[in-house]
Amino acid sequence: MEVRERILVESGMLFGKYGIKSMTMDSLAENMGISKRTIYERFKDKDTLLKEVIRYYKSQTQKEAHKLIDQSDNAIEALFRIIKMTVGQMMRMSPAFFHDFKKYHQKVFKEFAEPGEIRDFSITRKLLETGIEQKVFRDDINIDIVNQTLHTLFDLFGHDSRLVEAGFQRKDMFDQILVPFFRGISTKTGRKLLKDCRTIIE
Repeated sequence: MEVRERILVESGMLFGKYGIKSMTMDSLAENMGISKRTIYERFKDKDTLLKEVIRYYKSQTQKEAHKLIDQSDNAIEALFRIIKMTVGQMMRMSPAFFHDFKKYHQKVFKEFAEPGEIRDFSITRKLLETGIEQKVFRDDINIDIVNQTLHTLFDLFGHDSRLVEAGFQRKDMFDQILVPFFRGISTKTGRKLLKDCRTIIE
């Protein structure tokens, strides 16, 4: 692994674990066992580093999602596996990361707040289209509306979600929110697969 990639990987882990504000360039360098100069030679400031960290992890998530799609028997199984991966990533991150990102790095946050900048809408769209071809999703759904709604529902599982803050368990939220949503867009075959694939999330 090259030095630049190592900095991105380890900075992302440290930001996610301790928050962004508490991890200064000095503390990042100390934790990685490198000089601060080594970081600045590759990233001009903390905002640039944060931006590149997010882009790096987005790229890695995309690769993993495509791998899961290739390894799955159908679109519903793939969708469940990707949701499990995404929720797992979210739960491993400290709430401090999201708080610091919004409060102390507003320029970067606004840039990534644009639709598709962090999330990849193309992956879920591909799954919906594949599901229609496989006849597990209804062919009369509006893919654009369903895709946007799906990502809006994903927001309910974030650290700053009112449901999460109220103490609701994500597993229960999945059963009460996402499963009925998927059932509504599924064919009879798809509903059977929903039941079969339910264990993936458990």
